[in-house]
Amino acid sequence: MTARRAPARPGRSPCLVLPYAVADGARNMAVDEAMLELAAGGSTLLRFYGWEPWCLSLGRHQTAPDRLLGRSPDDLRPGVDAVRRPTGGRSVFHGPEITYAFACPARAWGGPRAVLQTVHRALAEGLCALGVPLDTARSDDAEASGAAASRISAASCFRDPAPGELTARGRKLVGSAQCRRRGGVLQHGSILLEDRQRLGDLDRRDVGPEESAAAEVSGKGPAIGLNELIDPLPDPRLIVQRLAASVASAFGAPAAAATKAPAGIATSAALTRLAAGYERVHRAGAWLWLRERPLPPLDGPADRF
Repeated sequence: MTARRAPARPGRSPCLVLPYAVADGARNMAVDEAMLELAAGGSTLLRFYGWEPWCLSLGRHQTAPDRLLGRSPDDLRPGVDAVRRPTGGRSVFHGPEITYAFACPARAWGGPRAVLQTVHRALAEGLCALGVPLDTARSDDAEASGAAASRISAASCFRDPAPGELTARGRKLVGSAQCRRRGGVLQHGSILLEDRQRLGDLDRRDVGPEESAAAEVSGKGPAIGLNELIDPLPDPRLIVQRLAASVASAFGAPAAAATKAPAGIATSAALTRLAAGYERVHRAGAWLWLRERPLPPLDGPADRF
């Protein structure tokens, strides 16, 4: 399997790969939104990251249960954060996983649908190179997945694999979402190291990790983690390195030296500045629980996560 290189329009910059980082939910979503803003200005950016502490994320348009309204993330199980994503869909529990974010101009690289398909193909290529036995995607799956990027899905968390998404043994391994704003496209998603998605189900009375909840861990649900597919599980840093190289190559750049160029250094500085403003929004309870934020609305619909 070889990921086809996305068709770039003249004048678009190649993909810059940002350093891997681990942060809490507010910081992670702030950086993703800063990437989206830079993408509207012409940048193409890729990053992989982790979550500390583990975090429950809500979709942009998802209504929080009444029992959670007005509460602090600290009111969840100890050690669990909470955040609202700029993309749509239902809740995701971010625990043992590798998360990716890709942002580019909306009209570059063939448009949002082509971006969705190219990122999925590149991730599949990287995962297969690591020995992951992915299910074979049908050509009509890719078309259906691209079409889904133009509408909000109410049934699109890890409980409900959608056509075109990466699965193994019939279970969902990678969940992705896409949103558009002012000429930029953001796509981010979770690559599960272990399946803990039932711990983020808002239908449950509590949310978050529980050591005694053996039935809620890998092997019991419609999602699947890499730990069930390859043994031994590679060091997450090696997984990130392989996936970054695959995705960056599909978008016109070698991963190894991307952030060492002057353009990469300047982009990182701008990203830090923009993220600081978005972080204040993501730490506000009004946005987390009530979807109220002092930012312009998306100029396009959000896809699932």
